[in-house]
Amino acid sequence: MTTKRDAALALVQLGFKIFPIKAGAKFPPLVTDWPLVATDSPEVVAACWGPLAQQNIGIHCDGLLVLDVDVAKGGADSLAYLQAVYDLPDTLTTITPSGGKHLFYRLPAGHPGVANSVERVGKGIDVRSTGGYVLAPGSETPAGQYRFEANVPMADAPDWLIDKAGKVVPKANTNEPVLDAPEAVVERARQWLATAKPAIEGQGGDATTFAVATWLRDFGVSADQACELLVVWNERCSPPWNLEDLAAKVANAYAYAQNEPGTKAALPEDFPAIEAPPAPAPRTTVRRLSQFANSEHRGPGYLVKGLLQRRTYAELYGQPGQGKTFVALDMAYHVAAAKPWLGRKVHAGAVLYLAYEGIGGMVKRAQALRQKYGDKDVPLYIAGAGFNLRDQAGRLALAGILTELPEKPVLIVVDTFARALMGGDENSAQDVGAFNSAIAALIESTGACVAIIHHSGKDKTKGARGSSALLGAIDTEIEIDDGAITARKQRDIELADAIGFKLIPMVVGLDEDGDDLTSCVIEPNEVGGDKPLGRLTGNAKRGFEVLCELRPNNDPVTDVEWKEACRDFLGDRDVNKRFWDIKKVLMRKGYVEVDSQGMVTRRCE
Repeated sequence: MTTKRDAALALVQLGFKIFPIKAGAKFPPLVTDWPLVATDSPEVVAACWGPLAQQNIGIHCDGLLVLDVDVAKGGADSLAYLQAVYDLPDTLTTITPSGGKHLFYRLPAGHPGVANSVERVGKGIDVRSTGGYVLAPGSETPAGQYRFEANVPMADAPDWLIDKAGKVVPKANTNEPVLDAPEAVVERARQWLATAKPAIEGQGGDATTFAVATWLRDFGVSADQACELLVVWNERCSPPWNLEDLAAKVANAYAYAQNEPGTKAALPEDFPAIEAPPAPAPRTTVRRLSQFANSEHRGPGYLVKGLLQRRTYAELYGQPGQGKTFVALDMAYHVAAAKPWLGRKVHAGAVLYLAYEGIGGMVKRAQALRQKYGDKDVPLYIAGAGFNLRDQAGRLALAGILTELPEKPVLIVVDTFARALMGGDENSAQDVGAFNSAIAALIESTGACVAIIHHSGKDKTKGARGSSALLGAIDTEIEIDDGAITARKQRDIELADAIGFKLIPMVVGLDEDGDDLTSCVIEPNEVGGDKPLGRLTGNAKRGFEVLCELRPNNDPVTDVEWKEACRDFLGDRDVNKRFWDIKKVLMRKGYVEVDSQGMVTRRCE
């Protein structure tokens, strides 16, 4: 009888990097930072999977392109299409309990991986690569077992498939030596290490040591500092490592780490231009209920009363075309102008708007605000942003912008979260956690409310897309949808009532051909009143999303370029008619405009 241990050892013989997952389930992984600790070492695997081990086996798809075919969603038909049209090569394949398949393809040496995606290459086919995993043969769930269909050699991923899946942005070079960190960062790492899991022989101690060392690198300490810090931790290990072997483990972890050093080392001092507000005095006594109830509660205070608090982390999210940027800009203007916003009082102050998607499209929006509210200058500052807040250099770049402001901002808007990750994976708890750490330091340093603009997933009822690490960190989550501004999460205050609004197109000037330049402003409206735009579904929705990705700054695009960008999901059959159907729907529902030269732009974003 083949055991889980036998299956795991057979997988590493095939060159797979594997890690343990909860028995009988697809998740969660049983190791912290599984992308870093997944291993092809037979010794480590033998230690992780004892003779009677029941945990499932996860394959880290680093260096691979894996097609996850879901037959219940039409994946079999899509796979047959790819095989017929593109000559998809035979390769190592496994069968899932539901009758689906995992097809494994090898990426070229040094390739950073393709994007993990849902149905990007075809209906019912997901893609897994760097940062993603699939269950391996030998694993089982209540639905059944995973097994090999054809144990044939793994084929190289064809170029057309790599292009279709979409390349990820390569990580920064992690081979540079990590310099000594300041004492404040070392102390933060020391406090974390005091509660870190010790290495236990026979219980994955080698993998645990690797994970602990990589976390120290994430804090930004050098390899020498890590070795010094690990001396005390090593005393809790069973048995303790020989110090020379421990130093070798640290060197190995630092050499093979996959992310930038210091992703967890964001501190308020990274924004040195801003004077941090005094920390509240620590409470040193326990009070009875009567005393506590009679005490005066002093929270951070409101920024927009009943909706946004100062010194908090907020998120405005929604689908494309719902007016997220217009809502955020209008709110920012009213905070800067000390005017109530949509019937709610504001705490006035300077506002910094970080335009990660470029400042080109922001000019028309600024002109629309000025045209609606007048020429009176207000302390609303807009800056193009291209810095990565997950590393110290990016945080210092933002600090440089903050030095240009005449006063501390009370609101900082980040537009958008996806662009601000600067190549990070919004589905990665590690990348999102590093970004959250930087935002927490920024809030502590400035006392501002930091609001990010984000997108909802394909199913908007499930909220904002990406890692749950984001939802866990934010204090206020606000959905922008169908002309309503709705609080979905409020920490420490009651959920606010939904606020209605509508988007009003406005001519802000003329282009070089004398044609109108348009933008939008928002006006109050009853919740459920006039809809800003028609609802989108199916190909029309996908076509509009492609247009948004193709022209994030809303520069004009030709039908030919737009149609070619849609070809991935339209295919080649009746493509002209199907594209024209998409364009007609978007024009009728007010999502796009076509000028006299046939150039297409979005009516609003």
